[in-house]
Amino acid sequence: GKGFYLEIGGGLGTLTSVIIKRDLQPFTVIDMDDGMLKVLEKRFGETSEIKKQDATKIKFEDYFKGKKGFVIGNLPYQVSSPIIHNTCYESEFLDGALFLLQKEVAQKICAAPETREFGPLAAIVKMVGKADYLFTLPPEEFYPSPKVHSALVKVTFNQHEFTREHLEKFVSFMRSLFSNRRKNLLNVFKINKLDIELLKKLQIPETKRAESLDWNTIVALSKAVMED
Repeated sequence: GKGFYLEIGGGLGTLTSVIIKRDLQPFTVIDMDDGMLKVLEKRFGETSEIKKQDATKIKFEDYFKGKKGFVIGNLPYQVSSPIIHNTCYESEFLDGALFLLQKEVAQKICAAPETREFGPLAAIVKMVGKADYLFTLPPEEFYPSPKVHSALVKVTFNQHEFTREHLEKFVSFMRSLFSNRRKNLLNVFKINKLDIELLKKLQIPETKRAESLDWNTIVALSKAVMED
């Protein structure tokens, strides 16, 4: 078994009840809403730890006792990206995560390099693991029905030694790299005041765009920029 299980944004406990039935222990549920926390405490307080915590800032290291954990969450659209980023930054303490996301976010996180959807979100996940798009759920699966389709995504984390600081730097470079998708790398480097010589050194044509770079080139380029 895993070292710990943590649910992000327990809400009214729909997902929580499924986890409780499977007896996955130790289990922590976090939420930011006081009303929801009361409901969760009442329903699951005896079998799990209910905590008020911001999922964009959670330190999974605090739950780590030598065995890696697993994260589960139905992520609200506005905060799904920062929550996924934070989970990746802390992923040396995690085996994986199961996220219910808005379909567009799910497609973004699972996007492959050299496609238009690929960007910083898919890049950080790929840096520390892999994302699998499991299936799409139509709005009528939910009550009240949202206007959007949702999708279930499973993230499996690799064994890695990256510190949070290193991964944050990587994301910051990815944001620069993909900031002007229509422009070629020469212009992107100029706009972001990055060293153009690095492109020459790695023999990357400066006429290329970020979205036409393969993964190994992206990693090599990020290394060069971060060490510069």
